[in-house]
Amino acid sequence: MMILVACAGTIAPAAAQDVNDWAYQRPVAVTNPGSALADYQVKIVLDAGNFDFSQAQPDGADVLFSDLDGLVFYPYWIETWDPFAETAVVWVRLPDLPVGDPTVIALLTGNPSATPRSDGAATFLFYSGFEELLSLVGMNAAEPQVTPTYDGSGQVVHPDVVHVPGGWNGYEYWMGMTPYPNGSQAYENPSVLVTNDNETWIVPPGLTNPLAPTPAGHNDDVDMLLVNGEMVLYYVETNDDGQSYLTRFASTDGVDWGEPQVVLTIPNYVMSPAVTHDGTTWTMWYLQSPGGCTSSYQDIWRCTSSDGIAWGPVEAVTLVQPGRVPWHFDVQYDGSGYDMLFISYPDGSACNDTRLYHAASADGLAWTVTEQTVLGPSYGGWDDGNIYRASFTRDGDWLRIWYSSRSSGGQWRVGFTEGDLDEFLVPESTTWNELRGNISVTTEFPRTGTHGLRQDGGSTYPQVFGALTGGDVCVNVWYRDDLSAATYLMAILRIWDTASIHHCVGTGVWTGSSTTAYSYHSEDFAYTATGLPRIAGWRHLSIAALGSACEFRIDGVPVATVDVLDPALINRFSVEGYRGGTCFFDDAYVRRYMDPEPTATVVAEIPSAVPSPAGAGGARLEQNVPNPLNPGTTIAFELARPDRVTLRVIDLHGRVIRTLVVGERSEGRHEVVWDGCDEQGSPAASGTYLYRLVTSDGVVSRKLMLVK
Repeated sequence: MMILVACAGTIAPAAAQDVNDWAYQRPVAVTNPGSALADYQVKIVLDAGNFDFSQAQPDGADVLFSDLDGLVFYPYWIETWDPFAETAVVWVRLPDLPVGDPTVIALLTGNPSATPRSDGAATFLFYSGFEELLSLVGMNAAEPQVTPTYDGSGQVVHPDVVHVPGGWNGYEYWMGMTPYPNGSQAYENPSVLVTNDNETWIVPPGLTNPLAPTPAGHNDDVDMLLVNGEMVLYYVETNDDGQSYLTRFASTDGVDWGEPQVVLTIPNYVMSPAVTHDGTTWTMWYLQSPGGCTSSYQDIWRCTSSDGIAWGPVEAVTLVQPGRVPWHFDVQYDGSGYDMLFISYPDGSACNDTRLYHAASADGLAWTVTEQTVLGPSYGGWDDGNIYRASFTRDGDWLRIWYSSRSSGGQWRVGFTEGDLDEFLVPESTTWNELRGNISVTTEFPRTGTHGLRQDGGSTYPQVFGALTGGDVCVNVWYRDDLSAATYLMAILRIWDTASIHHCVGTGVWTGSSTTAYSYHSEDFAYTATGLPRIAGWRHLSIAALGSACEFRIDGVPVATVDVLDPALINRFSVEGYRGGTCFFDDAYVRRYMDPEPTATVVAEIPSAVPSPAGAGGARLEQNVPNPLNPGTTIAFELARPDRVTLRVIDLHGRVIRTLVVGERSEGRHEVVWDGCDEQGSPAASGTYLYRLVTSDGVVSRKLMLVK
C-alpha cells in the first residue's frame, strides 16, 4: 500500500554526540498510564536513592538524555540541582509515549568537558527566564514634546501633524490635537499648535484655543490636511445622544477657522477620521464602534468626496489582525498606494492596552497588516502605559511619527520618532507577547543564576503575558517570598479566557486576603486564603488546567480547584506583582498536562520488555529509498498483523519534524512518501534525521539524510 504525504517551522537537526565521552549511563523508565502522548514533558526526580551526584558535574552541566542507541538526544531543562542535598528535578521532552510497556531512555553523566545543554525554550511550550527584559529596546521617543494646552495641563492626545517644507503662514509644522489631562474627556476639544523646530510647539499668534464651542458631550479625534493652500481640520463631536457628528473647520491663515460644519452624522460611536486628497478626490476612513473600546470587533468604513464636504457611498474596509481589535488610525497616500498606522488592543482586553502597527493597501479597502509592532510601551519611560493614536509622514521607507501615549501615572503626551520602517519592525527581544506597568529585572536573589522579574512599586503594577494554545496545560513560575506583609502586596499567577475582559483565575500571595497564607481567586477576583502557610525563599506557583478545571498548586501541593473558565476560550496566562512591596519572579514555563501523568523511574538495568534496537518484534522497518534524499523519499514498513502505527520523522534532539502515519494499518507491507517538509509545510533543513516506527511490538528507528 502506498501512502502519499503532502507538504504540509522547521527545526534544524543537531550534530550527533559521541556517547562514549560520558562515563555513566542510567536507564530511566517512563510509564504512561493514560492515552498515547506525543511531545510530552516528563518530570524526572533524582535523589540519593537513585542517583550518585558525585558522578556528575556540581551544577549538572554534563547531564544528557538520549535513546538507548545513543542516536537521539532529547531536549531537557534542569529546574533544580542541589548536589549537597542530593536532590534534582529535570524535565525531558519525549516525542512519543505509548501506553503499556515503559519507554526507556538513557541518563548520561560523567563528562568533565561537557557544556551545559539545559534548554527551557526547547523543552516547554513556553519558557522565559525573564533575562530578555534586560534588553527591551524600541524606536520610542526619549522625551515627550512640549505641547501647551488651553487648560494648562500640557497633556494632549490624538495628534495629527501636517509638515509643510518651507512653511505655511510662517510655520513648517502644524498640529491638530485635543487636550486630555489625565484622561478627562471634559477638556477634549480641537486645538492647533505650530513649530519650526519640531520640538517645542506654540499656539499660532492670534489664535485662541480651543477652536470649537464645548458640546454637551465632547469633541475628539482631530485630522488635518493642507489642500490647495487651505488647511482643513476634521474632528468628531459626540453629544451622548446616540449620534456622532463628523465636523470640519477650514482656514487660509491658520488663525481664522470660520464656523464648524457638520459633514456626516453617523449612529453610535465614531472614531478617528483619517482624510487624504490625491489632487482630485477626497477620501475618508473612519471607525464605527458597536460599544466603545471593550468591543470584540470594530467596523472600519471608507467614503469619498469631490469637495471634502458632501461625502458619497460608504464602503466596508477589511483589516484583519488575528487576536487583536483595531482602534484609532491615520492614513497616507503616496500616489500609488496607501499606508496606515493604527493602534489595536488584544481581543478580550480594552483600549488602555494598545500598541501601534502598520498596514498597507493598494485600493484603500483591503489592508494587509504587518505582523511586528511599530511602537510599544517603553517600560519605565514617559510612554510606559500604552501607545495611542499616531500621525505620520512617509518618504519611501522613512517614517516620521508623532504619537500620543499614556504614562503608567495616567498622563498623556506626544512624542516624535523617525526611522526606516524596518527599524521600527524589529521584533522585541522577549518571549512575552504583552508587558504592562513598571517592569524591571535584577540579579538580586538569583534562583538558578538567571535574572528575575522585579516589581519596583509605582502607580501601575507589572504584568507579563504569555499566549496559551490548546487546552490541557500546566503553567508555572518561581516566586521569591520575603514574607512581606506590605499593604496590597501581590505576587500572582493567572490563567485567562476571553469570556469577558477580566475573566481569569489565579494563585499566589495577596496580602489583601491573607498575610500569612497563600491565596487563590476565582472569577471577579474573589480571593480566598488557603491553609498553606507562606514560607521564606523561592516558592513554585502553578495552575494545572484540564478541561474546565483549574487546580492551584504551591510547591506542588494542591490548594484549591475551580471550574469557571471555558477551556475553548483560554488564550493567555500572566505573572504579576503589585504596588506596596517588591516581588521577584524567575523561570516561567508552560508544559502539556494530562491526568494521570506519566511517571519516570531511574532503574538499575534496562527492563527486558524493551525491544532490540535492530527491530520491533513483529514489525519491520526498511531503510528509506533514496537515501540521502532531495527532496523526497519512500519509507516502507511491514506488519505481521493489523496494528495501530505511529511513524514520525524526528531530529537528533527527539523533536518531531513530521508525523507521517497515526492510526490503524492492516497486515503486510506499507509505503509512505516523505517530501522533506515539516509539520507547517516548510522545507526541513539539511542534515541527519531519524524515522521512528511505534507499534504494539515496540519502537524501531533508522537514520536518513536530507541534502540540498
